[in-house]
Amino acid sequence: MASSGSLIAYLMETATVSAMHHLPSSPTHSHALKVDMVDGMCPSISINHIRMASAFDPWKEAQLVLPKLLESTKVHMYGMGLGHLPSLLLKNSNTLQALNIHVLNADVFKIQLEHMPHQDWLSDPRVQVRLAHAHDKPTLADTLHICLPDLQLIAPELWRLRDRLHALLNQNFINRAFRIDDPMLQERLKSNEALLQTDPGVKALFNQHSSRHACVIGSGPSLELSMDLLQHHTSGVSAPSVIAVDTAFAPLLKAGIKVDCVVSIEKKIHQRWLPTAQSEGVKLIYTPMVPNDVLTAWKGPRYASFTQTALLQSSAYFDPASCLFCGGSVIHTATDLALKMGFQDISFWGADFGYPGGKTHSYWPSGELGGNPGRSGHWVMDVHGRQLASSTNFANYLSELEDLIARHPDILFLNASQHGADISGTHSFMEYSI
Repeated sequence: MASSGSLIAYLMETATVSAMHHLPSSPTHSHALKVDMVDGMCPSISINHIRMASAFDPWKEAQLVLPKLLESTKVHMYGMGLGHLPSLLLKNSNTLQALNIHVLNADVFKIQLEHMPHQDWLSDPRVQVRLAHAHDKPTLADTLHICLPDLQLIAPELWRLRDRLHALLNQNFINRAFRIDDPMLQERLKSNEALLQTDPGVKALFNQHSSRHACVIGSGPSLELSMDLLQHHTSGVSAPSVIAVDTAFAPLLKAGIKVDCVVSIEKKIHQRWLPTAQSEGVKLIYTPMVPNDVLTAWKGPRYASFTQTALLQSSAYFDPASCLFCGGSVIHTATDLALKMGFQDISFWGADFGYPGGKTHSYWPSGELGGNPGRSGHWVMDVHGRQLASSTNFANYLSELEDLIARHPDILFLNASQHGADISGTHSFMEYSI
């Protein structure tokens, strides 16, 4: 990590900023940043209409965050506003040994330095300043603070880091959906206890496969565009195994594609989205959150699975050996199933993490399974390097899948979608030799 002084000097010399102080003229280029003064007791600025600090009492604003940082020896700050919080932290902490400032946009940082009321803290030997990297992976194991104005102005090339930071900010909200004390979820566990007593655990399928390659099928919009290729690829004597998420089962049935396994973890799934009437001979891998009427209507063999969450661990029938990974989406669970079954080549179909063509899903009416392309306000990069409308949920699922892929460098992962998100760690299926 470069010294703070040298990096700051470098940024001041090289950052290309068009900072217009509330002038009526238009930006000189499409990436110009518009800077406006914000009047108040403590004058502030806005960049592209995003206020960088309170114009009334920025120090009090910083004090609201201070307590969660004071006892740490190392703190990571993603963005810094106008420097009030790092200044207070350095003055008030008796334990701090390192304060790492991660710059989210070099051009924004230059403006911040020009308008920062106090800069003496930057020369503190505990401070290190660096340019953030697209593949940085901050976690809640670190003591960190994410400055929201900086996050809103993050450089476009840091979109993967942007989505990781969004996920960290929303983690507590996400966790509330699976609270151990939720009476509805506890009732769901109880309703499936009889099945958990008799159904084998998914561990019975681990390392039991007859082919090298597994197709993991999501229900993203690109699936219908890839269906002919999938039909060709899954036909023949040495056909790969097909592992489908629950909402992809119906379109695969319609296309006449043989499905080996269906994976369902969704507490809101029902028999319209998961057609049990045509499930003869198809394995269902489920968690106890799936409604009991769906499970009992399934005609093929069932296998119980779990996740390492406090909620499912509270079940008397929890089996750690039958756990599968889930980072929020069933596509993670289906992928982990393929890994634990022992497949060496795994291809993704319909795993789009966005809205190609302005649709939310393949086969199903757009929006029926959730999502709203017209109001997403979010994007990821697609396989062609273009912005693809997405959602913060989809973006988080993408990050989790990329992390799962990175944990298995010995496996060949392939992306068959020509329209979905760029999935780091995958190769193009078109380059794959069957």
